[in-house]
Amino acid sequence: MSKFLRPALVATFAALSAGTALAADLPSRKAPPVAYVEQPPIFTWTGFYAGLNAGAAIGDSRYSWQPFGSSFNQGGVAFTGGGQIGYNWQTGPLVLGLETDINYRGASNNSNGGVFGASNMGSGYFGTVRGRIGYAMDRVLVYGTGGLAYGNARFPATSFGFGGPAGVMALSRIDNPGTRIGWTAGAGVEYAVTPKWSVKAEYLYVDLGRNSANYVDLISGAPVSLQARNADHIVRAGVNYHF
Repeated sequence: MSKFLRPALVATFAALSAGTALAADLPSRKAPPVAYVEQPPIFTWTGFYAGLNAGAAIGDSRYSWQPFGSSFNQGGVAFTGGGQIGYNWQTGPLVLGLETDINYRGASNNSNGGVFGASNMGSGYFGTVRGRIGYAMDRVLVYGTGGLAYGNARFPATSFGFGGPAGVMALSRIDNPGTRIGWTAGAGVEYAVTPKWSVKAEYLYVDLGRNSANYVDLISGAPVSLQARNADHIVRAGVNYHF
């Protein structure tokens, strides 16, 4: 290699090395990677749930003493509370469900009116098995509901009034229709506070149909019948846990 070529090659190599080092020191033009942000899961009402409820049972029963024809409305207000379980299935905004509940219903005092005095409508229970159909707006669910109702028919244990052979009557119940089957319908709104917990407000009309109970007048021994249409307005709030 000539004495002139070798210095030229060395100079060229040195220049290339310096350019590469200089390029390495320059800031990168590549954009930094985008940070991954995990998206929250889409809320759905689908799944099993269970919860508790409490509220008021407002009597809407109508009673009639036979053979006297003296009638009265129940009209009393009593505490009610219980528990429920159910399942929802959501497709789009439509939510279909099935729910069953069992509830305590407290005693209430009522004025019979007419010839009979005040009576105590005893405590008892009622339950329902209902379908639900609702419209979901994310965590808010508005729904209608209806189905089967069952429970004890409520009749006063005793009652006092005027009439009969002795002029004054002291009636004592000698039987009770027991558990009756009827229907229920209503509506409600539910709000999911978290994916696992929701709160609701609900109205139900519970009708256990027409039935009767037999009484005896403790003074004269005469038989008396009390006929009724047993029904209640149920206004309650509740909380559900979603599995």
